[in-house]
Amino acid sequence: MIRKLTALFTALFLAFSLPVLAQDEAEGATAAAVEVATDTAAMAEAYPGLESFIDGMVESHRKTLDISGVTVSIVKDGKLVLAKGYGYQDIDKGIPVDPETSLFRIGSTSKLFTWTSVMQQVERGNLDLDADVNTYLKTFQIPDTYDQPITLKHILTHTAGFEEGALGYLINYDLNNVTELRDAMSTYIPARINPPGKYSSYSNYATALAGLIVANVSGMPFDEYVEKNIYAPLGMTQSTFAEPLPERLAGGQTMGYVNEAGKQVAQPYELITGFGPAGAMASSATDMAKFMLAHLNAGELDGNRILSPETTAQMHSVLFQGDKRLGGMAHGFYEEYINGHRLIGHGGDTFQFHTNMLIDEAEELGIFISYATASDTKGRDTFVETFYDHYYPEALEPITPPSDFDERAGRYAGSYQFWRHNETTIEKAMGILGGGLEVAPSGEGTLVFAGFGAPRQYVEIGDNLFRQVDGKHMIAFGENENGEIVDLYIEGLPFMDSSRTPAFEGGLFKMLLPAVCFLLFVTVFLGWCYRRKEYKLMEARERGAIRFSMLMAGTNLLFVIFLMLIISVYKMELYQNIPFIFDLNLVLPIVATLMTIGVVYHAVMAWREGYWRKGRRVHYTLVALAGVYMTIFYAYWNILGFQHY
Repeated sequence: MIRKLTALFTALFLAFSLPVLAQDEAEGATAAAVEVATDTAAMAEAYPGLESFIDGMVESHRKTLDISGVTVSIVKDGKLVLAKGYGYQDIDKGIPVDPETSLFRIGSTSKLFTWTSVMQQVERGNLDLDADVNTYLKTFQIPDTYDQPITLKHILTHTAGFEEGALGYLINYDLNNVTELRDAMSTYIPARINPPGKYSSYSNYATALAGLIVANVSGMPFDEYVEKNIYAPLGMTQSTFAEPLPERLAGGQTMGYVNEAGKQVAQPYELITGFGPAGAMASSATDMAKFMLAHLNAGELDGNRILSPETTAQMHSVLFQGDKRLGGMAHGFYEEYINGHRLIGHGGDTFQFHTNMLIDEAEELGIFISYATASDTKGRDTFVETFYDHYYPEALEPITPPSDFDERAGRYAGSYQFWRHNETTIEKAMGILGGGLEVAPSGEGTLVFAGFGAPRQYVEIGDNLFRQVDGKHMIAFGENENGEIVDLYIEGLPFMDSSRTPAFEGGLFKMLLPAVCFLLFVTVFLGWCYRRKEYKLMEARERGAIRFSMLMAGTNLLFVIFLMLIISVYKMELYQNIPFIFDLNLVLPIVATLMTIGVVYHAVMAWREGYWRKGRRVHYTLVALAGVYMTIFYAYWNILGFQHY
């Protein structure tokens, strides 16, 4: 149950957040790879052996990961040099992935089309990147929590300061329960928890809001705007934001699957309509190649222009960096450095698909990759890095830790958490089981950094700057005005700044003490079972005290048990709707809190009136304190009440 609960909490960070064989391999029927006409001469000249290399990498992933289909396209020097599909578009119908016609859900890679739309409207004079976004909203306004307004520059860099939100409304599977973009934006406004421009914290809401702004100033629905202003000029005939797929494209739908007992079970089409501009797009590999070629060619493809050269250059330029020595946020694109090369692009995840798109302007290179898999992002995460290690290798220079570092290592130690979290609704409770970022001295002149991939050692290479000992990855720390380390920045995640975790959200307070409390609650029932014969002989006040303790302990225990059961049954449906039983279960912490008052009263009376022997009074008092702690715990994590959004 705990593992299921943790998996659900983790899944949020894949949304716009067990190796087994795919069914086709298990049944001995492997789909042949499908490719389209490409410039083979250019491919051979630029990247010898490219097709064989990509074939080997993808097939390795498919044999070790739970992947039903893969689509890939690579462009170089203004030409499409590789477009290929692997596995199945539809396992049940035996349709192989076709890079030209098979549509994959690209998740948050969709955001690049939203950002391109924003920059088009800036170029046309309809939007000002420095204006208050409320200027462009017609039916509602973003609250003025801070004196500084949110601008499109903040939205483009994820520095608007919004908290995270998704539970009950982000992804939907029911066409009868679809919320339109304008209604979703006015209904689910997240709280502002940071002043604009302070930290970069990934926000699906902010991106979708940008899509609504484009619709408002252009006078047409967002989906229609992208169709006319990006797809049509670039000849992207196999792309859409529409959900479900329009009839003309329905035959290209790539199915998403979940592995159940060794069988790939098709899943319903994920509907992100209310937040569509943040992640609803479906596209083919060759269509994405056209988009990459346009951005690599100063906004133009085959004589058709979507952005001016000046606007394209502006869009690709850095706008915000948590630390100037690490990659930052461009105007929607984010920077990533691999083997000394600057790449810009965007990854994307839904529950069923995992995508990446990166372009290297210096090399005139673009790579698009999308995996149909519900359980593993490893292929998407490593594809581009593996490509660069093969074709653009860079030697790793050994570094020696400073001799005095162990004396200073303690100032960096501690827990950090991403600013992409919730603080005002029940979604804050996702942080209870969600893993944080841990930094600790190794005692060998390095820091051990855990929580982002496997634990690694990092060595100091500059002022608050560290490089992985056995790799090139870097992290940096930020100080406050008193010179204390308070912030952590991670190379490759310029949209996910982090800061020190509040003390009450550390392992002691959120895991260990609640575990002790629940053990004490269990002892209440064990004690009653052991002494149930004595119960009838007790005075009425003593029996009353025991009743209160059993009710308090029972409601606390039942709440956790029922919560785990609800999550295991509803799983990802919780991102579609909050079921009535979920709300019903939230009554239990309220009852537990009321019972705690009675237990605290009887704990005081037990000492004043001399209930029982001293040992039993001590135990009862500890149970009362456990109830008080859990009340504080529920209140802190927004579990008391019905704080959905």
